Amino acid sequence: MITTLTVTSKRQLVLPKEFCKRAGIAPGSQLRVAAVRDGLYLSPIPAPTEDELRAVIRAAGGPTVREPKDGAGKIKRAIQAVRRRA
Repeated sequence: MITTLTVTSKRQLVLPKEFCKRAGIAPGSQLRVAAVRDGLYLSPIPAPTEDELRAVIRAAGGPTVREPKDGAGKIKRAIQAVRRRA
């Protein structure tokens, strides 16, 4: 499927419903954009797998450790680190 999108004055795009449905993109989904030659490659960032979550919990010191003030940021960084190693 090929379509034309228009960028708004705020540099925003509206993705067609068909594309979102096919790619599993819902409101709040995160997308990755990569420059490829003279174009862009847009792909959804999948939710972490069970193995990735286990690795994140191990990296954070186990399930009984209190969450620090920047807990969400630390978890996000740990997920990214695990994915880079995979």
